[in-house]
Amino acid sequence: MKKDSDRELILNYLYKNTDLQVSYNYNMVAIVNRRPMTLGILSIIDAYIAHQKECITRRTQFDLDHAKAKYHILEGLIKAMSILDEVIAVIRASKNKGDAIDNLVAKFAFTKEQAKAIVELQLYRLTNTDVVEVETQMAELQKNINIWTQILNNEEALKHVMKTELKIIKKEYAVPRKTEIKDEVTEIKIDTTKMLPKEDCIVVVTKEGYVKRVSLRSYNKEDQTTVKDGDYVIGLYQLNTMDTVLIFTNLGNYLYVPVHELPELKWKELGKHISNIIKISADEHLVAVYPVKDFTTEKYITIFTKNGMVKKTKLEEFKVQRYSKPMTCIKLKTSDDEVVSVCTSDGDDIFIATYNGYGGVKAITLKNDYVVSGNVFDADKVEYITLFTTKNTAKRIKITDFEPIARGRKGLLIIREVKTNPYYIKNAFVLSHRANIIIKTTEGFQSVKITELPITDRYSTGASVSKHTIYDVYVEKGLVNLEHPLTKEESKVDEDVVSLEHIDEQIMTIDDFLDDFEI
Repeated sequence: MKKDSDRELILNYLYKNTDLQVSYNYNMVAIVNRRPMTLGILSIIDAYIAHQKECITRRTQFDLDHAKAKYHILEGLIKAMSILDEVIAVIRASKNKGDAIDNLVAKFAFTKEQAKAIVELQLYRLTNTDVVEVETQMAELQKNINIWTQILNNEEALKHVMKTELKIIKKEYAVPRKTEIKDEVTEIKIDTTKMLPKEDCIVVVTKEGYVKRVSLRSYNKEDQTTVKDGDYVIGLYQLNTMDTVLIFTNLGNYLYVPVHELPELKWKELGKHISNIIKISADEHLVAVYPVKDFTTEKYITIFTKNGMVKKTKLEEFKVQRYSKPMTCIKLKTSDDEVVSVCTSDGDDIFIATYNGYGGVKAITLKNDYVVSGNVFDADKVEYITLFTTKNTAKRIKITDFEPIARGRKGLLIIREVKTNPYYIKNAFVLSHRANIIIKTTEGFQSVKITELPITDRYSTGASVSKHTIYDVYVEKGLVNLEHPLTKEESKVDEDVVSLEHIDEQIMTIDDFLDDFEI
């Protein structure tokens, strides 16, 4: 091992993941009352004792019956030897074996078993049998008969036999115990983060839920990363494998994903769907992404829903220990409600835009309408609200055209009502003039710079930005490096105030220079 390595951690890892320490699982099954049963340690000992008792009882009964039968035969043999000549004469006068047995029973009162044994005994055995030897055998049998009878009739005698036999087994087979029995099992816990290599990487998250991490060697800022047709990047960050990514969904959930658990792929390879890491519903899709290096920082997450609900939560409350399933971040009261925006700015101002063209700076009251976006911003750092409509038009409105109103009001009209061919709001952004907007149309993707959009009043319908139907509008994402936060001066021209993102490369226009000079 390396000199500064954590030896205890490595040893625990070997205990847990190799055969250096092995856990055995087994079922203790016994036949109890003619049925197979899975038993605990005490129950299986009781079953074993009952089994041993039955075995010894049956064995003893068998031996006793066998000894009594043999004793009975020896009794007949002794009697026959005392009248040997008469027995031989009866046998010789009999017609056959069966007749001989019957004659012996009839004349000398032998039992059939005794008579059969005498007839089947070879003649030389009758003449040469030592009576004393037979009497000795009978005495030994009688001794065993007494012992076996006592075992069968006395429980303590039966237990004594069981103990004696177990001691014999122990003496013959016993080996010192290799295991240690404890009242409590010590669980080996490993901090997996200490086992991971700490390295910088690029994290990519797309709108359709494809994620990956890419090594800095594979990253190429000159080429676009690979995404599916119609998909686009909603998160591009330079992070460390020890960092975390929070992914918010439309159903009011968020996914807590450590960076090291993201699939490691090349820059030009398509990512893996997030459901491969954390299972999400089929009707659940991604709304926003937020990278986190430190959950203890004084930051907030603000969530806006389609039905006008808004919620602001401290970032530290999103930290969890178990993250194998989606976690709830906002409870949706109705089935038709969903999350439309998630903001991470520390600003004190809020702008909400609705589909029917109303805007407000606090949570909003809706009537046959719904929220299309919510933005949190600092009014000292941005000047305009940027709107895109369902009629393929767009415009910018000065923040100063909106006076803050009380929470729960309907909001101010942000586009003129056209009854014959109405304009509805597709999306609304509070951005700095350095941001780029990507428009997804029927013909593909189109880039629009914020400064190219006209500045108008609240009632204007805006200028056309595309000849094709607009499906989606989103902010172009540049690489964000959390290791190098923005300076105070840079923060004044932050490209996207709804998230702490910093585009690493921008195309400058004359508007950018004019904004930096006071005339």
